[in-house]
Amino acid sequence: MQALLLGILVGVVAITAAVAPTTVERVEGSLQVRAAVPASSFAVGVPIAIALSIRNAAPVPVSVLFPSGQRYDVIARRPRGDEVWRWSHDRAFIQVVQTVRLSPGEELAYRVTWDQRDLQGRQVDPGTYELVAIFLGQVEGSTRRQLTLSPLTITIKP
Repeated sequence: MQALLLGILVGVVAITAAVAPTTVERVEGSLQVRAAVPASSFAVGVPIAIALSIRNAAPVPVSVLFPSGQRYDVIARRPRGDEVWRWSHDRAFIQVVQTVRLSPGEELAYRVTWDQRDLQGRQVDPGTYELVAIFLGQVEGSTRRQLTLSPLTITIKP
C-alpha cells in the first residue's frame, strides 16, 4: 500500500513539474523584466506561449527609450547555442525613436507564440530547447541598450 501511495505521489509531482509555469526574472535598475512559459514540457506541434513583462519597480516614474518600433525579441535555440527560430525574423519595424513613460508599478506586457517551427517553416525535432527573451528598451540615462534574460529551458516530446 505504501509503495502504491509513493508511486501516485511521484506521478503527481512529475505531472505538476511538467505543467508548472517556468519563469525567469531580472531586475535592472528600476525595471523588473520577466519571461514565462506555461510549462516546461510540450508535445510536438503544440504552440508555446511566451509571456514577457516589464514593470517599473521604482517609486518614481521611469522613461524607457526604444530605438525602433521593435520592443522585444524572443529566440528559440538548442542548448549549444544554435538558433532555430526568432520572433522578429522576416518582420519589419518602424524606424523611429520612441519613449514610453512608466508610472510606479506600471507594466508593459507582451505575448509571443512559437509554433515549434524553425526559420525555414519546418517542425523542429523533439528535444531540449532554450527560449531567450530580449527587452530592447533602455531606461533614459542608462548605457545598457538591451536586456537579455537567462534562457527558459523547455522540452518538446514526441
